[in-house]
Formats: sequence, C-alpha cells, structure tokens
Amino acid sequence: MMSVNKLASKIGLAIIGCGDIGRARAEFARIYPGVEWIGVCDVNRERAQILADEIQAGFVTSDAAELLSRSEVNAVIIATNETVHYAPVLLAIERNLPMFIEKPLAVDFAQSIELSNKIAAAGIDAVMGYTQRFRQRFLVVKEKLDTNQIGHVTSVTAKGMLNRTIANMVLSRANDHRNITPIVTSGTHMLDMCFWLMGDIKPKSIFARSTDKIFGGSGSKDTTMAVIEFNNDTLLSVAHSWAAPENWPGGVYGMQIGLIGTDGVIEIDDMHKEVILASNHYQPPGYKRDAQIDLKSDRQNRNVDFLTSIPFGQRSQSEMWGPIREETFSWFHRLLTGANTPHTTAKEGHENLAICMAIDCAAKTGGILEIPQDLNDLQQYF
Repeated sequence: MMSVNKLASKIGLAIIGCGDIGRARAEFARIYPGVEWIGVCDVNRERAQILADEIQAGFVTSDAAELLSRSEVNAVIIATNETVHYAPVLLAIERNLPMFIEKPLAVDFAQSIELSNKIAAAGIDAVMGYTQRFRQRFLVVKEKLDTNQIGHVTSVTAKGMLNRTIANMVLSRANDHRNITPIVTSGTHMLDMCFWLMGDIKPKSIFARSTDKIFGGSGSKDTTMAVIEFNNDTLLSVAHSWAAPENWPGGVYGMQIGLIGTDGVIEIDDMHKEVILASNHYQPPGYKRDAQIDLKSDRQNRNVDFLTSIPFGQRSQSEMWGPIREETFSWFHRLLTGANTPHTTAKEGHENLAICMAIDCAAKTGGILEIPQDLNDLQQYF
C-alpha cells in the first residue's frame, strides 16, 4: 500500500460510463459527504441522463472531453466497457487527474504500456477496480501472510469459474475478441488476488493450455490452465473457466485459492455455497438485466442460486452493498486524506495484464514462455 497526495478541497467527480458499475459508484458518490459535485458521461446520452437525474448530477454529456474540461472536476472514475478505456484514461492523464479505472487499463498491450508509463511519468495517483481486495476473507488472509503465519509460501493453487452468461455479455459488446479471453477478462481478478497475497515476487516462466469447444467460434477460449514459476521458485497453478452453463447456481463468479507454506496452509473457499436459494420461481443469472430473456428463450431453467456470487456486491433495501461500497468509499478517503489503501495501482494492473496475456500466449504456442525482467518486453509475443 502506498501513501498518496491528497486533494486540496472536496471532490469534484467525473464519472465516465453509466452502466452497472458506473451507476453503483455514482450512487456512492451521491451519499459521500466529501463529494460536492458530480458530472456523468456515457455514449448513450439517454442512459447518462437517467443516472444524472437519479443522483442529481451537476452536469451530463455524451462527450468525455467536455466533462473533463469542466473546472469542477478534480477526480475521475472510468467505468466504460473493457475495450474503450484508452481514450478517457488518456484525457484524464492530460488533465493530471487522479483516477479510478475499471480493469483493464487497456485490452491492447501497447496502449496499456503507453498509459502506464504516462501515469507514472506524471506522478498521477491511478488505481484500478479489483474489488476482491476489499473483502474481509482476503484481507484476513493477507494479514496472516504479512505476519508470516504459514512461513515461506512454496505453492499456490487457484481455480475460478464464471457463468457463461457473463462471457456472452462481454463478447457481445466487443468487436475484436483477440484479447477477450477468460484469463484476461475475468481470471485477472483471481490472478490479482494471488499476486497480492504472494507479495513482491516476479514470474519467471509460464506453461499453459486452453480449450475452445464453446467460445472458439467467437475467437475466444472456454478454459485456460497454467503453471507459473516465480523467481523465488514458488509455483502458482491456475485454472479458470468462463464456460459454466447458464443454469449453474453461481450467477457470476466463484473461486478457490490454496496456499502452502513451510509452516502452514491456508485454504480459501469462495464458491459462494454458504447461502443457497432454491425456488419454484425463476432466478435471473448474474447482473445483466436482459440475460433472463436470453435464458428463457433457450429454455434453460434456473431455480437454484448461490446468492452472493456477484463479486462486487448486491442490492438490498434499494441500495448497493458489498465490497464495491468499501472500495469506492476507501478511494474517496484516499483522495481526501492521502491514506494508505489496498487498491490495485495502475502499475500493478498493467503488470497483471502482461501476465494474463502471457498465459494466453503460452497456451497458444504450447511451449514454456520465459518471462523477461521487464514485463513490457513481452510485447514482442503479443
């Protein structure tokens, strides 16, 4: 965690992207005492206006440059879909604004390098939306590892599974699917958690394999498995799939992580089976509002639900609750006080993307991919 420069005044917040995540963060901004002005932007002007009316925003537009040129703005949330982060992040860098960026920094590695370098050169405090870091179970594990409760970690295993409804949603909104893969798009959350828990060690080599029976026709993959060796000889075994059937009770995401150390073991079961609903009523899959229509047309029945499988949180009593709330409020606190927070930095997010893309590359080539000291040198493979 790092100490950052605090803002000299209250927060004037620009929110670019008014989908589910942008909406949730906008609602938090509306009730946070330190936010005194909010402007919203979305390419869908009608959607932006609806959100603006709900949160009583001070400005609404479909033009990100117009919003970021406002004198009130001193911080920005970028919550557009995965493939169009580059332009708004670049605009925010030009205006030297602290940023909260939903992952990834960019889906094109050259663009991610450019943005990461420019953020660092400008000294901008930019963090990314890896919400899992704000969940109690992972914070407790991080503390135990930091206080050496299981000794030197020698191996880590991680398994993640995503409902394919989410994969279909992500693929449907991207024109180029080359880097829209299970590892880059959703496995990145699990890898961020593993890297955060394992501490400051560097990957040395990667071996991987993928399958594509379901999403191969879309230019993507179903499942990817990898073994990563680190510079201290620690091994990380990763298996991630976004091909679980639509009627799988986990509406979004579940994962399991195991850490073996010289003095102990930690097992994390995060498959969300602790609260299960079984009902005669149809249960919509995950957080895409139109997904239930797709399922019904496919004659899929979904009557059992792991109720807490949406990783960022869920609505109750007309409000959003869960780690996304902690994460957003913590970022506001970071802006106003310069406090240390567990947020993933833009640099860490860029490095995560590099490893995710290296895993996909290793799976494609079939060999062992040696990782250079400078992760940006991986660009030659992408």
